[in-house]
Amino acid sequence: MNNWQTLALCSVLATTLAACSSDDDDSGPLDDDGVAVATTGGGITTGTTTGGGTATGTGGDAADDDPADGATGTAGETTGGTTGAGAGDTTGGGDTTGGGDTGTVSGALPVSSVGASPRPSNDPFGFTLESDPEISAGAPTQPKNLRADIVSSDWAEISWAPANDDQGVVSYLIERSDGVSYTLTPELAPGLSLDGGTYDEYRKYFQTTSFIDCNSTRFTFAPGSQRDADAPWNCANTRPQPGATYSYSVTAIDAAGNRSASSDPLQVSYSGGADFEPTQVADFIGDFDLVWNDEFDGDEIDPARWQTELVFGDDTFINGEQQYFVPVIEGTDVAYNPFDMSDGTLKINSIRTPAGDRAALPASCAETDPVLAQFENREHCEFLSGALSSHDRMQFVYGYTEARIRASDIPGALSSFYLYHRYAGTNNEETGDYFFHGPEIDILEYLGENPFGDEDAFQTYHFIDPNTGIIRSSPTMNHEEESGGIYGGEFHTFGALWEPNLVIWYIDGVEIRRIDGPQVSQQPMNIINYLVSGSGWAPEPAEGNPLLTMEVDYIRVYQRDAFQGSLACGNAAFGGADCPAVQ
Repeated sequence: MNNWQTLALCSVLATTLAACSSDDDDSGPLDDDGVAVATTGGGITTGTTTGGGTATGTGGDAADDDPADGATGTAGETTGGTTGAGAGDTTGGGDTTGGGDTGTVSGALPVSSVGASPRPSNDPFGFTLESDPEISAGAPTQPKNLRADIVSSDWAEISWAPANDDQGVVSYLIERSDGVSYTLTPELAPGLSLDGGTYDEYRKYFQTTSFIDCNSTRFTFAPGSQRDADAPWNCANTRPQPGATYSYSVTAIDAAGNRSASSDPLQVSYSGGADFEPTQVADFIGDFDLVWNDEFDGDEIDPARWQTELVFGDDTFINGEQQYFVPVIEGTDVAYNPFDMSDGTLKINSIRTPAGDRAALPASCAETDPVLAQFENREHCEFLSGALSSHDRMQFVYGYTEARIRASDIPGALSSFYLYHRYAGTNNEETGDYFFHGPEIDILEYLGENPFGDEDAFQTYHFIDPNTGIIRSSPTMNHEEESGGIYGGEFHTFGALWEPNLVIWYIDGVEIRRIDGPQVSQQPMNIINYLVSGSGWAPEPAEGNPLLTMEVDYIRVYQRDAFQGSLACGNAAFGGADCPAVQ
């Protein structure tokens, strides 16, 4: 894999740092006030965070990339979300409240305080800057509340309260203390050699007054390529470096060219480096209890643990997917059963839809899909496959979730394992205010054939913008198989440690990357595991009747004592139920 395509794998939040890792591929409940309960143990993180009330929304995962981008990405599809951005205490250091005194988290690197941001002498995107420009009368108001929402090793997602102006704000200038700057406008200029998904992602920045420095999924191009020449910037040249500290500021510009005062600066520190040892599951799992699992040792899917229909039903198709998930438990006239548990593991088998089952498919299968319309002879429900979802069966807040999976290595297959939310919408459906947070933690997405690059394991985080209800997604993070092979066709363990303000991903027990920040989910989440067969992201499986198989040995959830009260089974709206005994 080329260096310009890859991602480094550790993260540090500007106000709440935790230990961070690098990678060889170069690349609980809340109390009544919305405060996350303190956690300890494992050398991972301790402390509490205040001012961050969170609510939830709906959606799914998606992918829309172009092979020439040099990076693969997933863009979530969700609706709803609100999250507070307070700082709070961090045990093991000091207080971090509104940019004042800062401390460290257990096992963490030191936190840097907010400092001034030197202003570059010019902007490569057309605005002439003075070293200390005079703010003219009638200029936009100052952008307020610049904050870091999510931080990883070589990207950070920041946001701010929008500025106001009598002529309207037409752009935002984001300046970084090393001289890098970015100009955001409502739309990318037409005529650039970029795919539609990149235009859509760029548009979200202005709509949500947020920005990812640097979104390598959408803005990493081969140096010297046409896209390098005509794109607004290239992450191959501008991405933050692990171990560096930068100060950011944001300025609003109106239609007359008037500039606002720059926002108060925000300092973000990115950690990592050759000397850091990644954490391992063995480092902390002794402080956790196994609270829920399925070892798939029975004869059929356990209805006390799973549903075989996703929360959004069979009338919604994500990413132009071509398979129909057969609702074996809920009842169907489709004869094919994609689940096989005959050998002490779960096999999800996908086949081309038999002629005899076509009449039993829902009417939605015949609807035109704008994604599939771009391809010749690709339609919904061309394949039958299976999905497991624990919604209304089990949900939890914070813990370590792991599965041992043999992902399919057949072209057209997408093996997926992730944490998701249950409830959709907004607090007020008529006015649309108070959006639910709608988080999604993709633990594994694996393409049997990746049209965008190498067959790496992918991880992504999605959540809902608190003010607009627009999905905001991290860059898709990728990890190469350690021995130089591929993950498909062999068993590996894939896990995620989800703690307050923190997610760490693990493959075969070793940390591969992390994110942290106030936009990490605080709401109950459930587990989803399924096999996609052909989509706008995965190629269509071969002609004939190919058999695609994802095999799962087990799925397990572990929790610290402090968070075990969040584990709930059954549908709480109907009285809930006792969780099945741990196997």
